[in-house]
Amino acid sequence: MSDSLRASDLDREARVSYLREAAADGRLTMEEFSERVEAVNRSRTVGELDQLTQDLPIPPSPRRPTRWLLAALGSVKRAGRLRVGRWVVCLVVLGSVDLDLRQATLTGGSVTIVVVGVLGSVDVYSPEGLNAEVRALSILGHADANGNDLAQPGSPLIRLVSLSALMGVDIWRVPSSWGQRSWRQVIHAIRRGEHLLPPGA
Repeated sequence: MSDSLRASDLDREARVSYLREAAADGRLTMEEFSERVEAVNRSRTVGELDQLTQDLPIPPSPRRPTRWLLAALGSVKRAGRLRVGRWVVCLVVLGSVDLDLRQATLTGGSVTIVVVGVLGSVDVYSPEGLNAEVRALSILGHADANGNDLAQPGSPLIRLVSLSALMGVDIWRVPSSWGQRSWRQVIHAIRRGEHLLPPGA
């Protein structure tokens, strides 16, 4: 039924942006790109937009990038095919944030995660092989990047900037061979040093 939904201007803008990326990757010629952009502007439903990108990998999400996460006296969890911009701000007061970037799209190629909080925790899960940088002022707490720190050349950067008190703020770099282990399993496995074992050990 969603195919018959009326498309919004935001939906059309997202598809044009995705087609632009596909053209830059060499998946579309400039002529094809121009033709499809014209078709996007004529499209009236979500189904018509989907037909214009169905032969391209990973259909685009019309959702806006995740930018703000607020956890006050509770918890916030974000996972799946998120769109993440150049920055995400986490505000925490007596709460927790779990931000899973393993299937996320970094629209800027890198992301700065700003954490400000007291009495809580922030856990960020990223694929192993990404660059991670931590800059923090932590009072009676900690801020760390955990896991294998051997980043691949040219890989995206996750920058963590934290000002916190009585909080644990962590980046957990997860080996791809672990699949989609739960957050709790990832933390326990890295603390046990499983990420340092050779494959199959």
